[in-house]
Amino acid sequence: MVGLSIFFHVQHSIGSIASAGIALGLNGFAGAITAGIRGSVMDRFGQSWPLWILVPAYAMALIGFSFVTERTSLLVAATILGASAPPINLSARPLWKYAVPKKILRVAYAIDATALNGSAIFGPVIATWVSLTIGAEWSLRLCALLLFSGGMSLASQAISRRWQPESKPPGTLSLWKVRAIRILMIEGAVIGFGWGSFDVGVPAATTLVHRQSLSGPIFAALSLGTVVGGLIGGLASKRMSSLKGMLLSYSAWTLSALPLLLVKPSGLLIAVALLIGIAGGPLQIFYWEVIEAVRPAGAAVSALAWIWAVEGTFASAGSALSGGIADRFGARWSLSITPLAIFIGFCVVFLGRGQLAKADRRPSPESDEIAISIIENPAT
Repeated sequence: MVGLSIFFHVQHSIGSIASAGIALGLNGFAGAITAGIRGSVMDRFGQSWPLWILVPAYAMALIGFSFVTERTSLLVAATILGASAPPINLSARPLWKYAVPKKILRVAYAIDATALNGSAIFGPVIATWVSLTIGAEWSLRLCALLLFSGGMSLASQAISRRWQPESKPPGTLSLWKVRAIRILMIEGAVIGFGWGSFDVGVPAATTLVHRQSLSGPIFAALSLGTVVGGLIGGLASKRMSSLKGMLLSYSAWTLSALPLLLVKPSGLLIAVALLIGIAGGPLQIFYWEVIEAVRPAGAAVSALAWIWAVEGTFASAGSALSGGIADRFGARWSLSITPLAIFIGFCVVFLGRGQLAKADRRPSPESDEIAISIIENPAT
């Protein structure tokens, strides 16, 4: 909701799709480059004071942003918003093993992931509807209310206040020295750029054809497809290794994105987004299983945080460039970046599969639990 609300607020305030894309890109870039830092702070100090400071600050920043209408101020404020985003998802994931009995831990993780993916179905629709019918500034204020309510509810729980971060064994290999992690970071950079282009390319395309109301349903269809695909991947993951499953689902995801090269901005993008979501849903599960298999000991949080930092940084670049490309060359050129990036990402993983050989096995129940628990982006 926040991303679309920022895009529409900037676009409505100054009438520029390119500036709206730059604002969204700066927001994502600031969030990405600080993700690893925020994760490290959580690992060192726990959850209480980071949440109690960042959640109210972020809510107030969203409300303040809704009153800004000048271009430079909008870009600066969008950057501050990204840097101050509270790591709510990252905080919630480790708490489940203390909140429920071990025998139903996987069920709790699955419900959590389904609920968050479900919110991603309705969030874009609500953000688009409020932005176009009431005003983008009110969509931002609604985001502030929802984030404040959820974040402070989590921070006030006794289980959150008592949580202790995972200890790191002495002599553990540095994350940056693990070749498998470096390969995944390269892949994340490529996919991040392509997905950042998609995030701006969709609202830019619908705006240019005067059908902005399609943006929400397109993103909702993508999220719905991801939920369905994730359920399919959960069944398949029992019958093949994590690496083989990742390569197979990656190839399907690559094929599903090809229609973006041909489809004009219209209602057909809803069907295309649904297809991309269904094909990419299983990839989420296999991808996190691969990370869990190849990461160094004691790096469950930092590995994810820094991979997301790389991906998010390049996503912000894709967002920033996509608006300008749509403005100058047309929305179809902006959307065509995504299938190209997905294809390159598949090539990176395929060519680097030798370094990912530790993941060429069937996952254990324990690694399944971890993979499901972190299926959501842990740094937002």
